[in-house]
Amino acid sequence: MESVIKLRLKIAPEQALVLDGQSRICNWAYNHLLEKSNLLKSEFIDKGNKEAGKTVYTRRGLRNLLPGLKVEYPFLKTVHSSPLKNAALRLSQVIKDYQDSLKGKRKGKATGWPRYRKWSQSYFSLLYEEPGKGFKISGKCLTISCGVNQEGKRIRVSGELEKSLKAFPEAEIRNLRITKSHGVYYGIFTVKRPLRKQERVEKTICLDPNHKNLAYGVDNNGKALEIKNPWFLKVRQRRIDYLKSRRDKCLRKSKLITQEHGKSYWLPSRRWSFFHQKLENEYRKRQEQTKSYLYSICHYLCRNYNLISVGDYTPRGGGINKGMRRSMNNESLIGRFKLTLSWVAQRSGRVSGEWVERNSTKTCNKCGFKHEKSLSPMIRRWFCPECGEDHIRDENAALNGLKQVLQKYQIPGSGHPSPTVVERWALRFNGVGLVLST
Repeated sequence: MESVIKLRLKIAPEQALVLDGQSRICNWAYNHLLEKSNLLKSEFIDKGNKEAGKTVYTRRGLRNLLPGLKVEYPFLKTVHSSPLKNAALRLSQVIKDYQDSLKGKRKGKATGWPRYRKWSQSYFSLLYEEPGKGFKISGKCLTISCGVNQEGKRIRVSGELEKSLKAFPEAEIRNLRITKSHGVYYGIFTVKRPLRKQERVEKTICLDPNHKNLAYGVDNNGKALEIKNPWFLKVRQRRIDYLKSRRDKCLRKSKLITQEHGKSYWLPSRRWSFFHQKLENEYRKRQEQTKSYLYSICHYLCRNYNLISVGDYTPRGGGINKGMRRSMNNESLIGRFKLTLSWVAQRSGRVSGEWVERNSTKTCNKCGFKHEKSLSPMIRRWFCPECGEDHIRDENAALNGLKQVLQKYQIPGSGHPSPTVVERWALRFNGVGLVLST
């Protein structure tokens, strides 16, 4: 099984400038190859040049242009061959996705023709795809090889990882990716680990994801569990909005700088840079807290249950008011929760899956009565007009999902009864760990 270990990388400012330069050159190579691809695409379509089509539409066609580019542009030699090659392969993959999307071979949203990348908006990561080639690890020290300078000497960058990879004894390194997020550098190691044997399904919980809380679940022993949304999201979002407004007010004091070769750019003021740095710190803190929250929840579920099934609901930002729509778009963690849960479950030898949520909210789990119209999100409890059962909205949906799961999986001793909730608990994240309360 392949997994990822993401470690923070501490490097000196002068070393950081070298890494940024490597990333900029890879970004330039990507854009330059895209420009060539546009010309070759026109030749293939208009003139029927098969060689041009072969270069653009095959996996290694653009990569084979790199040796010639290095002769034409010697500065490309200052970058290690692996990240430079990856820039060409990434562009070829985007073109392939575009082709598959046109032919209906690709699921999801339609993919367009690739666009030029702007380095200031998206850091171009450096991928060393072969183990031990281009990088060396000694304890916490990570040494990265770049290309050669004008004198033919190898350029190297060294930094300190937050942890030694000896803390992961079962991990076999496959490749390394260097990236930068909100002003912080990370070393992302793809590793191979032995897959834990899947255990027999006995204890199961069915979760109904929503926005009042992250999810509401019911297990096959009659225990209801409400997983609260993290408290810090709204606090961080208010802080981010405040810093954004203060930063953007400083744009009017930016200065237009004209360079010798005729190009110009806007130089932001010192005050803008100050607030921008504060904003980047808030983004980074939110990212780290969110990751800690999601992994804590998923590990708790995998410790206590053999099977975790989550509703197939996907938020689309269609709330009933502006505040709700903004919260659904900016603060919803449902998609990330599902991805994290699937990885943790696979790593822990548990089973994770999805159940069909359609009509689960408006259908009584006792008698099967179904409302003709959907229930408003404002309705949190309702009485069944047929059997008189008092339903908590999310609990009823989770119970309907649990009935689906019990029919799909053979849970020992459960048969297929109508589940009944006998106790209710709430799971909260206090910033350090989880708190379980009634």
